[in-house]
Amino acid sequence: MEDTKRLMVIAGAGGNGSVSFLREKFRPNGGPDGGDGGDGGPIILRGRQNLRSLNHLEGVNKIIGEDGLPGKSKQRTGRKGKPSFLDVPLGTVVWSIDLNEEKQRLTEVLEDGEKILIAYGGQGGIGNTHFASSVNQEPLIAIGGEPGEERDIYLEIKLLADVGLVGLPNAGKSSLLNVVTRANSKIGDYPFTTLEPILGVVKVSTGSLVMLDIPGLIENAHLGKGLGLEFLRHCERSAILLQLIDGLSDDFVLDYKTINQELILHNAGLIEKPRFVIVTKADIPEVKERFEAQRELLRAEIGAEPFLLSSATGEGLDDLYHLLDNYTDTSVGEIQPRGLKYIKPLPPVSQRPRVTKDESGFIVTCPPADRILATINLNNWRARLQFHNHLKKMGVMEALIRAKIEEGDTVFLGGYEFTWE
Repeated sequence: MEDTKRLMVIAGAGGNGSVSFLREKFRPNGGPDGGDGGDGGPIILRGRQNLRSLNHLEGVNKIIGEDGLPGKSKQRTGRKGKPSFLDVPLGTVVWSIDLNEEKQRLTEVLEDGEKILIAYGGQGGIGNTHFASSVNQEPLIAIGGEPGEERDIYLEIKLLADVGLVGLPNAGKSSLLNVVTRANSKIGDYPFTTLEPILGVVKVSTGSLVMLDIPGLIENAHLGKGLGLEFLRHCERSAILLQLIDGLSDDFVLDYKTINQELILHNAGLIEKPRFVIVTKADIPEVKERFEAQRELLRAEIGAEPFLLSSATGEGLDDLYHLLDNYTDTSVGEIQPRGLKYIKPLPPVSQRPRVTKDESGFIVTCPPADRILATINLNNWRARLQFHNHLKKMGVMEALIRAKIEEGDTVFLGGYEFTWE
């Protein structure tokens, strides 16, 4: 089961604005009519109740949105890019990873069909129609579309369940889940037993509950030993925990303390959840003898009466169902309203020109200038002149002069190479 995934989401870029002029037989002075570009398509996270893992994303490293189309003549705006959906199971937590590899929690998905916009598409560019003026009746420049947002994200599933089963390996968690639900837990060799988290639905008199079986915990699971650390997080959303103790264990209290310590050290509020202790394998005569011998010590340790149960014969199941009846109305998480939700967009990129120098020349970083270069015909001297004037307005020329540029020096801007004159 894939329950974590790191990938890059890249929203679509906006379409470029168009440089166009109205050319009709009886309208010789039509003027500029270049349309604006369409906005890029966003990346939208979508909750899917029928998904239980991230296996469908195997081999996927990037989700790329659809770009907006460029503007057209007659002031026609380009088509917007369609949204791209990233389907995830309910209970998925989304983290953003920065350049320092540090994670920041972005959002989580709790409801089937819930949609959350996590990467905004780039804004469409501006056509040359907007640059017409009394002193410039033939604008030969437009503005290209903005790039879409890019996020390095980490998906982490925390399954939604009402009841979580915890215990040491071979405590009987999978057997219990298979008996009270229609689940079919896969069983492996010691010390890992259950190979992956399994969900099942328990029918009780007042409704139904979702029960979760996670791989058996071993000592120091919180440090990464065994599979416990990897899957303990799935219990974080459970309303209650059932801690199972192997009835053939020599020391019930020691087993209880071992799991208790791992829940504390996991440090996710698990120790504060309502928890009930169940001793399993009651169908074995030796177990009943051990239960009676250790019952008082175990009760004193947990501060409550332990249960005795057999998944093989059904002994004690009625008591378990009666216990679970009291939790059918417990909500795992607040249900979010339907409709598209938004996370905070990334901080805007500075539009001010920045000049750096190396042995090859002067490198100019100026997003607005780059976007004009994406639309301009540099073979047209009038277009170059208009671009030069815009560079002045943007402060690019002033920044180069402050950087002590000299005649003949090379300037790198927007993928192009220029010579300073």
